[in-house]
Amino acid sequence: MGKPFVVGADHTDQDLARLYRLQIREQTEFAMFGISPDGRITTWNRGVEQMFGYSEEEFLGQDASIIFVEDDNKDGVPSREFDAARSNGWAANVRWHRRKDGTRVFMRGVLSALREVDGTLIGFSKIVVDDTIRKNLEDALTKSNTELQEFASAASHDLQEPLRTVSIYADVLAERYGKSLDADAAKILTSMREATERMSVLISDLLSYSQLASEALEVSSVDLNADWEAAVTLLQTSIEQQSAIVTHDPLPAVALDRTQVVRLFQNLIANSIKFRKPGEVPHIHAWAERRDEEWVVRVKDNGIGFPQEQAKVIFSPFKRLHSTREYPGSGIGLAACKRIVEGWGGRIGAESKPGQGSTFWFTLPAS
Repeated sequence: MGKPFVVGADHTDQDLARLYRLQIREQTEFAMFGISPDGRITTWNRGVEQMFGYSEEEFLGQDASIIFVEDDNKDGVPSREFDAARSNGWAANVRWHRRKDGTRVFMRGVLSALREVDGTLIGFSKIVVDDTIRKNLEDALTKSNTELQEFASAASHDLQEPLRTVSIYADVLAERYGKSLDADAAKILTSMREATERMSVLISDLLSYSQLASEALEVSSVDLNADWEAAVTLLQTSIEQQSAIVTHDPLPAVALDRTQVVRLFQNLIANSIKFRKPGEVPHIHAWAERRDEEWVVRVKDNGIGFPQEQAKVIFSPFKRLHSTREYPGSGIGLAACKRIVEGWGGRIGAESKPGQGSTFWFTLPAS
């Protein structure tokens, strides 16, 4: 081990180099090892033993392919990784690896090319950390979301069929016997038709909500102004019926999935129109402000508002502050907004007082 290193004592460059090597060697939070140009392992640290199970004696001199899973070795993944590092100076290393006992461990790290000053390749350095727990949780969540979507899709189809049957028979009853029904029977028939319609909308909204978690995203939007206008166009009938005034200040350019951005704006505008004050023209206005590394977008209305303590409740699926007779709907719209924004890594909230309108806000990454 050589002489002990004393902090504060005069020490040579050789002492500092030895300290650096010891620091790297004793690290267990990450596995770091060197690889020769022909793929042989040349150095080792205790992180290798911790994560891969190899002692120094067992690891040094081995071909680097021993840590790759068999399928990757068959597909030539190690060779491609080294070629990428030679060409670009480094290569991302995010994949399953093989431990000494044959079990798999998910590693996240980088392979870097090491060169002399004149550019001569002298080997590679590989640094990885064990990311198995996060990967397993991610895979479990993906599986859960897929199963939820499959269930919602099947349930939607299976539930819509009997609903359509009930709705058709209700229409037949109304057409054939509507004039002969007394007031109570007519009221029951109307309630039946309204209930089946609400259930149909609820099932469709539930399916749409479940699909948000697994829908493929595409960076197809760079102009939130155009996305806002697209949402306004989709709501044109409702806007005209209520003579609503919908405006916005210049909005930023952010690379996002356009379908989701439009859906987000559409849900927020529709929510403001729905919860308008009786007898007043709805005013809805959007603007954005830059805060450090994110944009904060706000959508303000002059509607009925709500108690501030309910601000978190309204973003939960099926949570309603009013009955469906007062304000029809499934209670999914704002929950979908929350899922969309959080899918970008953002936050969403609302500020309101009863009778004084509401301001909904959400954050977006600035880059």
